[in-house]
Amino acid sequence: MEPGLIEGKIRSRRQYSVKWNEYPKEVLPAWIADMDFGIPPLVKEGLAEAIELSETGYAPRKLTLDYLEAFSRWQLEEHKVSMNASEMIALTDVIQGFYLSIEALCAKGAGILFLTPSYPPFFSSVQATNRKVLTSELVLHDRRYEIDFDDFAKKAEQANPGGAILLCNPQNPTGRVFSTKELESIAQIALSNDLWIISDEIHADLCYEGSVHIPIMSVAPEVANKTVTLSSASKSFNLAGLHTAVLHAGSTEILSRLESIPQGLRGSPGSLGLLAGQIAFSSGQQWLEETLQKLDVNRKLFFELIEPYRDQLRSEMPQATYLAWLDFSGSLLKPTAQQYLLEHGHLALNPGENFIENGRDFARLNFATEADLIPEMTQRIISCLNG
Repeated sequence: MEPGLIEGKIRSRRQYSVKWNEYPKEVLPAWIADMDFGIPPLVKEGLAEAIELSETGYAPRKLTLDYLEAFSRWQLEEHKVSMNASEMIALTDVIQGFYLSIEALCAKGAGILFLTPSYPPFFSSVQATNRKVLTSELVLHDRRYEIDFDDFAKKAEQANPGGAILLCNPQNPTGRVFSTKELESIAQIALSNDLWIISDEIHADLCYEGSVHIPIMSVAPEVANKTVTLSSASKSFNLAGLHTAVLHAGSTEILSRLESIPQGLRGSPGSLGLLAGQIAFSSGQQWLEETLQKLDVNRKLFFELIEPYRDQLRSEMPQATYLAWLDFSGSLLKPTAQQYLLEHGHLALNPGENFIENGRDFARLNFATEADLIPEMTQRIISCLNG
């Protein structure tokens, strides 16, 4: 099918999607992190039944517990980690979990350390809660982004006392899946500086063959005692608009401090989001496997098509996520790569300066769309590179 027809079909289906409605119709959207693949059929059926019954009232406690228990089973089956529902809090989204965890655990003015390039809400959540932003930049080595542990350790010393490491694993936007050895090193730095670990693991289920997600709390019991884990069905099962997430507290102290925040400030997810998440975590494995296969096809095709232009565009194939971190520093795309691609290529990406200081030459691309659109997406980039 012609790219224009595919694009039109997706656009007509995604009438309520910010991804497809933020820009004019001539712009191909490849920015915000959601997928164009629909949702699991059983989730759709469950939501349709709830709407048919007008079940849009307040969620009963049992539904919240069912959601948390489904997540608990999923974590044990998929990631070999035990997270009891009694140790969890249901949230509206993972970003809320950043704010809640920082406010409950970290001293005012304390340092919060994270790796860059980074998911933009890492910056905003630290700044909005009046803590100090500390960053350590990932370094490119043998076509893989790696942690500079000397720098990371020095920055961690500046976070103490009362600070935290804010971790994203798998990492957004680079797609790195950190190894056991890397996680042990991060954990040791946290413990030696008496820092909390707040771990965003929302992309955990989107690892490609050869990469395995390891929850940092599973590294050692003493690490779990200092760790908050945040996740959701939103990325894995394309449910972001239903605003439901989960926070796991690795110790009773963490849980007590989190629960000391008034419920009115913590908020509660809605019944439809809880229902969708519960169904997804209970019966979504086959759908997820099929979706990962589609994403892997797109991932490999995109990187195959851009490889000949590596002198102008550098990007390393992600181990997880459906995101590509693009480095246009070898090109002439000015004043920023994202702005040039939008204006001249009619392609919408996320601007790199939102992820890292001095990131004007970078952009983040979302390849979670129909496979036939990947060549069109890359052609728009190549046309801009060719001037």
